[in-house]
Amino acid sequence: MPQYNQNTSEHIMRSGKNDSSLPWRLLAFSSFIFLLSILSFFALSIGYSNYLNSQIDFVDKGIQILVEKVSPESQSIFINLYPRLSNFLNLSNNHIYTNQVFPLLEKITNPNIYYSNFDLNIPDNKLVLSGLAKDFNSLSMQLYSYDRNQMITNYILNQSRLIEDVVSFRITLFLSPKLFMKASNL
Repeated sequence: MPQYNQNTSEHIMRSGKNDSSLPWRLLAFSSFIFLLSILSFFALSIGYSNYLNSQIDFVDKGIQILVEKVSPESQSIFINLYPRLSNFLNLSNNHIYTNQVFPLLEKITNPNIYYSNFDLNIPDNKLVLSGLAKDFNSLSMQLYSYDRNQMITNYILNQSRLIEDVVSFRITLFLSPKLFMKASNL
């Protein structure tokens, strides 16, 4: 922290007289900034806009030269082909790939689990599985594997009951939308 001696503070107190030139200095500085901004505006609006217009004209001439190089037959072929290619691209980008679901189930299914019913609802990204488990321990290990997999966002154990020494269950899996994309990594 700086230390001030008594002489310095007295000097500051004595120099704090009414300085009437301060408002005029502030007015002059503000006027200078205002004039500078007006000059900048006119310089940009006149000079830079002319430069931009010349660049636009140059690009327009280049486009016109390219248009003249392409034959009318090629232009009509392109005009007919472009919407088809665009539609194909949209279809392929939005295509749903369901072939990733079975490898996922094969990878994460416990050997003591047997699925008897498979119901896939793609719009809701939902898979309902029914089946049998050897015991409740096998079923809980299966639920744990669902929980750890990144392609399964959530699950609901809808039903589980013991029937003749096996556990019957029904599970709803909520799948990640990434699972249905082309380059999905299980």
